[in-house]
Amino acid sequence: MSIPIRFLIILSTSGIVSAQEPGTIVEFNESVRDFMSEGTGYSDIDLAEYFRNQDPDVARWYQHVNTLANPWMRGRQPGTRGDDLATEYIEFHMDLAGLVPAFVDEDGNASWKQPFTFQVGRQAPTLADSGLVIDGVDLTLGEDYSVLANSGNGNITAPLTFVGYAIEDGEDGYESFGDDDDLTGRIALMLRYEPLDATGISRWTEENFTSHSSINSKMEALVDRNAAGIIMVTPPKALDGRKGLETLRSSRSYRPRTDVPVIHMTPERVDALLASSHPKGLGLDDLRKAADRDRIDTYDLPDDSMITIHTELEKPGIATRNVGGMIPGKGELADEWLIIGGHYDHLGKGYVGSRDRRSNQYHNGADDNASGIASMLVLADRLSQAAEQDSGEDRRSVMFVGFGAEEAGLHGSKYFVGNPPIDLEKVTCMMNFDMMGRISENGLQILGTGTAEEFDEMLPRHVSESVLAVSATPSGTGPSDHTSFYQEDMPVLFFFSGITDEYHTPEDEAWTVNPQGSVVILDLATGLAEELLVRDELLTFQSSDNSGPRRGSGSRVRLGIMPGYNAEIEKGILVDGVSSDTAASDAGLKKGDIMIGWNGEELPGAQALMTFLRASSPGDTIEVTILRDGQEMKMPVTLRGMDD
Repeated sequence: MSIPIRFLIILSTSGIVSAQEPGTIVEFNESVRDFMSEGTGYSDIDLAEYFRNQDPDVARWYQHVNTLANPWMRGRQPGTRGDDLATEYIEFHMDLAGLVPAFVDEDGNASWKQPFTFQVGRQAPTLADSGLVIDGVDLTLGEDYSVLANSGNGNITAPLTFVGYAIEDGEDGYESFGDDDDLTGRIALMLRYEPLDATGISRWTEENFTSHSSINSKMEALVDRNAAGIIMVTPPKALDGRKGLETLRSSRSYRPRTDVPVIHMTPERVDALLASSHPKGLGLDDLRKAADRDRIDTYDLPDDSMITIHTELEKPGIATRNVGGMIPGKGELADEWLIIGGHYDHLGKGYVGSRDRRSNQYHNGADDNASGIASMLVLADRLSQAAEQDSGEDRRSVMFVGFGAEEAGLHGSKYFVGNPPIDLEKVTCMMNFDMMGRISENGLQILGTGTAEEFDEMLPRHVSESVLAVSATPSGTGPSDHTSFYQEDMPVLFFFSGITDEYHTPEDEAWTVNPQGSVVILDLATGLAEELLVRDELLTFQSSDNSGPRRGSGSRVRLGIMPGYNAEIEKGILVDGVSSDTAASDAGLKKGDIMIGWNGEELPGAQALMTFLRASSPGDTIEVTILRDGQEMKMPVTLRGMDD
């Protein structure tokens, strides 16, 4: 049954439409240019009036957050189109602000991007191709030799140099190298482990081996001496040694990553090689015994005894980048730097974890960390304008960096400090903006306030001119990019408005942030930055790693380590840093240790550690098993409460 619909039509001849009753239609026959809708209509908030009454940077800041936190950016997950779009957006606004590119590409051209790859989890490289040729004979991969995971790609034909155990500064003055040893153009043949006695046991310890047997230290020594390739061989009759060839998977923890071929050969093949090339026909057992007694340093085999090694590996990882621009300084301070940055990446749909494990939605990351990138871009505008208006004052240069892959473990900032485009010794401070979009009556937290001697005088002076209440935390470490700079002895300041219920969930949306409050934070940061740019001297770094920020874990205890999430280790957790005055520091844990066990149970990774911590109580004493310099150790650790 149909019901006729009636419209109340009100004719207008004035050209101006006044408010009508809801549900009515007004006929309007004038030009479209004559139509004007007055008032805010159905909105309880006059957004236009709000932004007109604020500092213009409030609208600019909010526009940046809205764009970066749009689902079109796909949660800014590294390696996705959203990652590319976010990069393009940051590049555009750095260029618009008058910055110049911070990096140089592989062709020598100026670039906004600093590419790198990173891994999620622990993946060994894959072997695309390899070969080992001795006296015209092709040896068999997996039977005669294997390629190690720290190998570079290369195809070399070169003579051999026997380097014994490749140990620097061993026990009782033991030394494998001479003062002027140079392995340029030669393949180093290296014994694994350390000097053995007649029974095959280490001469320096009664059980297993000492730290001098560290493969990483040996490899570093050979890289430092410019070896063109490296062959590792297990000494014959080493009782505590591993049998068989290492694989790409088992050698994932080997360091450093080299640019030359690195292989592991069987003792039988090395013995035959030495016997045929040594002038006196000495084999592996003979040279091993000479090295055991410290009666041989590096020994060059005849140059006509050439071998050929070919390695081609494909490194796993996700390709992303840092994006950066600079404001050049002036005068005598121009070659010194202030670094301002924050991470631009986020979780996608939760590729490295989400607090909402049931969700398959994009995590748009407004507060974390579109807020920090928005702040960086607004500050780039401000400091660029200030530099143009400054007629002649000496002024430091400024480096602005959006870091990639922070959420997976500070990968971007670690890559930056490991491959810096500037001299890091001339950096006065690194200012980090991460999660500064939700400031409330509880005020602002600034971390790193103990990392420079001058902060005790400088910070109160600037805060007193602000309307902010500031909680100062001395620590230079924490779960954000400033940690990478602090660990390289640079003063840091981390601006942080606190954890929210929306943190690492799809609910971290642009409409939850506080544009006006964030620009108030920026006003404080601007004043600090301006002083850092023109003060006569660089800040004086001081160590301060206690009481760092902690993001909610559900645990009642705190261990006090910074895990190395990107460590390609076979098992366990790499300790990337230890906070002072914590359970870890009390127990003697050190940076570089690898935690592999917890009270006799295997510790495969960070998730297992969190499970163990959640099951523990303050005052519990547990036994942690670690690897230090290749040696296994057990350490009692008495756990503290979260606030102890």
